[in-house]
Amino acid sequence: MSRRRTLAIGGVALAVVGGIAWRALPAPGDSPAREAVSRHSPGGTAATTTAPPESAPPPAPAAGEVAPPATLPGSLEGSEPDGAVEADAGGHLIITIELRRLFDHFLAASGEESVATMRARIIAVLHARLPDVAAAEAIAILDRYLAYRDAARRLVPPSSDLRAGLDQIHALRSKMFSPAVVQAFFADEEAATYAALARRDVLTDPSLSPAERDRRLAEIDARTPPAVLAARAAATAPLDELNREAQLRAAGASDQEITAARTAALGADAAARLADLDRAHAAWDARLAQFRAERAAVLADPALGDAERQQRLDDLLARSFTAAERLRVEVLDRIAAGSGRR
Repeated sequence: MSRRRTLAIGGVALAVVGGIAWRALPAPGDSPAREAVSRHSPGGTAATTTAPPESAPPPAPAAGEVAPPATLPGSLEGSEPDGAVEADAGGHLIITIELRRLFDHFLAASGEESVATMRARIIAVLHARLPDVAAAEAIAILDRYLAYRDAARRLVPPSSDLRAGLDQIHALRSKMFSPAVVQAFFADEEAATYAALARRDVLTDPSLSPAERDRRLAEIDARTPPAVLAARAAATAPLDELNREAQLRAAGASDQEITAARTAALGADAAARLADLDRAHAAWDARLAQFRAERAAVLADPALGDAERQQRLDDLLARSFTAAERLRVEVLDRIAAGSGRR
């Protein structure tokens, strides 16, 4: 099954906070790998090539390249390479985010395999999926991408200002890649991160009135790419729905009204799954309440000695919950004790 590694909205910010830093880097022309750019035929028709069946033998490595090991590392076992890489009708590479996803699929094995091995795996897939010219262009970008990752790891943020750190990362990308690659590989990610920072500034500004806050948030959304807005909406939809349900329940909504609201917002299948989850939560709460009532009775029984009381408590816990559930009860008891409730 293909594992789609989506880019987290705050991914770049986390990288900056984590300590990547700037060093003097070679200019793009100094790299031994010439960076390929997207070329299209006059008609703009893309000729997409697909991977051969899994039963087909891997292509022989090109001159100067080595064949990757046949055995995949643990992190890639049972997976297929992400990235629907394409060539145009003239046999040249079409640069899209899919190419970066293909790179990142194999680079996820960092720590398990050497850079040379991961590079060999990527090159084998590029040769299998692309004509020779497009594959060579993609390999040039791959080498630039590997150099970029290495340079990013050596960066040091100029200050604690996240926005300045993001500007630094953008400058590094612009230095090491062509505008076409920067746009395809990083544009949505950067737009999402800058928008998240802008929203954070607005939401944490105590001087803004509710109306002014809403106006500024709307302005940020208006200049945010639609794909970024859609990704953010999908990520926050479950929390938004929980908040809306809490408001409905506080207003006295019935179970039928909650189900109708869920169905309208998430669809019938998701509403049914949430209903099953509600029932499971209710059953658990009832079992936990019953256990705690019986435990309180044992603890309050003056006729029991310490040894017998402990034995009864152990027996009650064992017959009330499975081993995994007992761990959960212990955690809930610690949380309750910390908040003064039991």
